[in-house]
Amino acid sequence: MQCDPKSRLEVWQRRGIAHASLVLSLLAAGPRNALASGAGAANTAVQRRTQAEAKYEEGVEAYRGARYADAARLFLEADDISPSAALSYNIARAYEKLHDDAQTLRWYRNFLRLNPRATNAAEVDGYVHSLSAALAKQGFQQLTILTSPPGATVAIDGTPLGVSPLTVEIRPGNHSALLSRRGFSDFNSTFVLPRATPIDLTASLQATRSSSQAASEAGREPRRRFGIVPYLTLGAAAACLGGAAIFELSRRSAERSAANEQVQLDYGRDIDAMNARQTTARVLLGGGAVLAVTGAALLVFNTRLTPESRAVVAGVPGGATLALERRF
Repeated sequence: MQCDPKSRLEVWQRRGIAHASLVLSLLAAGPRNALASGAGAANTAVQRRTQAEAKYEEGVEAYRGARYADAARLFLEADDISPSAALSYNIARAYEKLHDDAQTLRWYRNFLRLNPRATNAAEVDGYVHSLSAALAKQGFQQLTILTSPPGATVAIDGTPLGVSPLTVEIRPGNHSALLSRRGFSDFNSTFVLPRATPIDLTASLQATRSSSQAASEAGREPRRRFGIVPYLTLGAAAACLGGAAIFELSRRSAERSAANEQVQLDYGRDIDAMNARQTTARVLLGGGAVLAVTGAALLVFNTRLTPESRAVVAGVPGGATLALERRF
């Protein structure tokens, strides 16, 4: 079915209004993009606006030459680059010339969805009612599925039909809808499609808990209470214990030399060296032990413990013990 014919002057007036609306909407969008995303985004916005305008102008020329299929295709390409109510109106007009009632209805509905307060909204609403009535006589009615975010697989009555946003023509009556998208919970719903009027089915998809946690954890690093201090402390402990071992070996060497000395002066010198090295070895051993215990304690407290876990430090004669307790 085709809507009531309009005069040539009226058609061109509408086309001029639609053209002006498109250009104004594109020009208004440019500064916002530039402010929001900087010079790089502004350049991209300008390029997209230029591409959309070029496609639109080609579509206008095709429409003027009565090449309505080409006009619809070019308007659709422009709308894909930069959607607007004006383009939806022009797409509907091109499909109207092609006598494609379903597509004409779809894009007139989209025009009203994007610009419900348009000056010609009442007129377009009349077209929608006429086209809906023609579709109802064939035993079908139009359904549009809109999801946030888009890209959900749409299954009606168990049959996959496409990806949202999606507009289809099905028989009126009771139906079930299943909307699914990876990383989001499935959306199940039942609805009634009226015989006389098309409807929109909108759904806000909820992110699954696992994907929400993954997205949250991907954006932050685990916080450590003491940073790398435990590792530096353990490194210093290893250095002290290694030094203590070296001085202990040196002390034993001096002790053997003293036992073999025949000259009293050399014997005394070896004994002094042995005592000095023993003192140094003991100091390094004690410091290494303290650093090792401290580093181990910091390392334990540096990890994130579960609510059921806790670290316990208990005093014992001559030192302390560190233990982890966990309740099951």
